Amino acid sequence: MSELAAFLQWNTPNLLADEIRDASCHWLLLKGLGLDPGPGRPSADLQSLVLPMEECQLSITTAAFYSAPEQHEPNPIQFRIPLTAANTLVFALFSGQTTPLDPAEWSFWLVPVSKLHPERQTMGLNPLMRAFGEGLTYGALLEQLKPNRAVFRIVLDEESANPSTSDPLAGQEFESYDAAYDVLERYYADVCCSDERSYYRIEELSSV
Repeated sequence: MSELAAFLQWNTPNLLADEIRDASCHWLLLKGLGLDPGPGRPSADLQSLVLPMEECQLSITTAAFYSAPEQHEPNPIQFRIPLTAANTLVFALFSGQTTPLDPAEWSFWLVPVSKLHPERQTMGLNPLMRAFGEGLTYGALLEQLKPNRAVFRIVLDEESANPSTSDPLAGQEFESYDAAYDVLERYYADVCCSDERSYYRIEELSSV
């Protein structure tokens, strides 16, 4: 065991504690969405924080069946509805009994704040599921939350619609024009003296 792992085990033996669960979920969503988590955990109430997204304003509220390793009976689920400036709440339920950093152990509900009673302070699992369905996996949640991004594809000038499957470059896709350009720049540098080189262009596809 590393010194860091030994210290964490000594200092934070209960990874299922509420504050660790909140921080773990916050971390998973920030990393999954490609957002900067910052140099350290914010000192404010994590459930009231608004995630820095362009598409919507998110806050996260969490609950769990188990809040300690030695616990035998599951907790009744009660989500706190925080006071927040966000327009959307992510209800996040952790169902595991080990580490809350395992995204497979989480279920999520994406709920507009406008659909919640303004004076409501908590919500149980059954009312949540009746109103908003069975919930989303971590991957499905990220797909809904990720902003649309343009895709840049390298295509042959003479065969843009159906590039040859044997061509080493045509058909490759990138998240930025610069990344695609760098690949082409390296290609042309390698074959600059060849009369048999192919000619490519970069095509911006519709956002996906």
